[in-house]
Order: sequence, then structure tokens, then C-alpha cells
Amino acid sequence: MKLINITLISFFLLSCTSCEGPATKRNQRPVFIAIAAPLSGPLSEFGWSMLRGARMRIDEGKDQILPNNKTVKLIALDDRGKAKEAVRLAKNMSSHQSIVAVIGHLTTGCTLSAIPVYNSAKLILISPIATGDDLEGIKSPYTFRTILSESQQAISLANYMYRTVNGKNIVLIYENSPLGNQLKKSFLTRSKKIGLSVKDILAESNPFPNLYETIRKIVLSRAEAIFFAGGPCLAALTVRKWPEKIDRPLMFGTYRLISKEFTELAGKHSKGILTAHPCVWRHDFEKGREIKDRYEKKFKYPMDWLAIQSYDAVDLLLWAINKSGIDPASIRGILRGLNSKKRSRPGLAGPIYFNRNGTLARDVSVVLCTGSGWKLMEEGVVK
Repeated sequence: MKLINITLISFFLLSCTSCEGPATKRNQRPVFIAIAAPLSGPLSEFGWSMLRGARMRIDEGKDQILPNNKTVKLIALDDRGKAKEAVRLAKNMSSHQSIVAVIGHLTTGCTLSAIPVYNSAKLILISPIATGDDLEGIKSPYTFRTILSESQQAISLANYMYRTVNGKNIVLIYENSPLGNQLKKSFLTRSKKIGLSVKDILAESNPFPNLYETIRKIVLSRAEAIFFAGGPCLAALTVRKWPEKIDRPLMFGTYRLISKEFTELAGKHSKGILTAHPCVWRHDFEKGREIKDRYEKKFKYPMDWLAIQSYDAVDLLLWAINKSGIDPASIRGILRGLNSKKRSRPGLAGPIYFNRNGTLARDVSVVLCTGSGWKLMEEGVVK
């Protein structure tokens, strides 16, 4: 109930800002960046991490104070991780001129459902978390994604394996799901183009009843490396059930393997896994370490990648608003100008720049699970 009240109060405050009044006071009224995330329900843990990251950035510095003493403030709205609620919130936000941009949503489904509303209202949307490939087919000049899609990760990992795996004998294990089939398609298409030898093996669907047979096929293939095309359960169960007396090939996965679900299910067997990572704290990035320390002191939570992505999204918007003002078309123009690495905006997770579709175009980080954390290996180029 408390979370619902927060949402209602936020819209009440927004309504007050649109009331008539003296021109000077009206010009000084705040504008808002809204963050839409699941703040209740089964996904609330992730939504609150997004909110903490956004709040950390908005609470820093004075760059949210614009000409005429107009300020940029943050409001949080609970979409409960449901597409219908995301659409309802998008319609409400679109009716308030004081909202200049939205950060969200956590899931691809919520984001996909809400984009047409934002686009119709010409409201800027920064999507820092959703990785689904369905978003790539949406043509919206006001939508920008600051995270790599599932397919981009698969393509990048194929490039990485081509450069680093001896013999280039790769096995792709895929689950029979929309995610598994999409990752399989992207990985195989890229592998064929660059000359990477790949054998694909179906592992059915969770709980993977044929997993032992799948592992037997991998052993017989003498693969140098495995790519997991699926969710964290497939990879975790494979490493747990791998025969102790047989050397394990290199094993690769997408962002989904940096989840708590994977590390808890895989346990000690997660050590040695290689995966794409949306952001890595670099040893030479002093600013990042300082922000991380302040965040953890302030909120008493570790600053995970969800918080980092949301922090960067707010930082990007504040920078664009300070350069262009609050007109959505002007903000869009500034963001569209970030079209190459040379013209990128620095972020905690890495440089931010976009392709023609408004999707992040930077290199992906490949990391190794050490058992106690993640170690940066190399960056693979997404082409």
C-alpha cells in the first residue's frame, strides 16, 4: 500500500506543477525524470536496485539546476513488472508536461508495451536494463537503449571465441524457448560469417530431462568451448552435473549468468565460467570506485549492475538536458549525436553511444568468474 501511495502522491505533485500561476514562478517549477520499475511484486528487488542507482545520481552535484532556477527532480513509479500497468503509467506520464524523460522498464515486455505511448507523446525513454531482441524492431526516435541486446551479446561472444579459442571447435547448447532459439540463431549466423565451427545441441526445456545425454554428446565432440543459449538454469545445471574426471571445456554465456540465480544454483562450480557483462568496475577508474563506495555507504546495499545502469541513465539525461534544455526534440538531437566511440558520453559501465536504431553500440566486456567475483578478460567488438 505504501508503494501505491508513493505513485499517487507523485502524480498529485505533478498536477500541482501544471496549475496556473505567475509566469516567473511557473518557469521555476521543477521538471521530472521518472523511473518506472517494479517496486512491488516478485521483481521488486531489481526495481529497487534501479531506483537506488537513479537516486544516487540525482542526489549528486548541482547539474540538475537549470536556467531560471528550474530544477530536475526524480519520481519513482511502480509498474509491478506488468505490461498493462506499464502502459497505464506511460499514459499518465505522457499527460504531464513536467515529465521530460522516463527511465525504464525492467522487463522487455513492459518496455515493449509502453514504447508506442511514449513515442506518440514524443517523450524520451532511456531503457537501461531490458535486453530482449524484440525491442530492436521498434522504430521510435525517442527511445534509447543503453544496454546490449541478447543478440548483440551472442554476436560479440562468437567474435571473442573466434579470436581466443584454440581449434575453434565450439558446441552451442540451446534450450527450446524463445530466448534459446534467438540466441542460437544470432550465434550461428555470426559464426558462419566468420568461419567458426559450431555444433548445436538441443537441451529441451527446463528442467532439461535429457541433460546427461547432452553432456555425453559434448564430451564425445571434444569441444574446446561451449556457448549456453538460454537462461541461467541451463548453464548452472550443466556445470553441476559435469563429470568430475573429465576436463571441462571453456564455458560462455550472456548477461544472464551474472545473476544471483546462476551463482546460487551453480555454487562452487560457477568458477571458470566466462560471460558477457554489462559493466565492470575497472581498477583504473577512480571515479567509479568512489561512487560505488558512497552508494554502499548511503544505501547499505552493494552497487550491482542494475544500479550502475540506472545511474548512467540519469547522468546521460542530466547531461543532455543541460546542453539542450527540456524540449524533447532537442534532447533527442543531443542523444542522437552520440553516434560513435569518439563522440560517446562516459559512463560508469563504459562509454555510451548509439547505432541508428538508438541501441547501445559499444564493445561488450567478457569476464571470468573467479568464485568470489568477476575478472575482466577482454572486450569483444559488436559489429
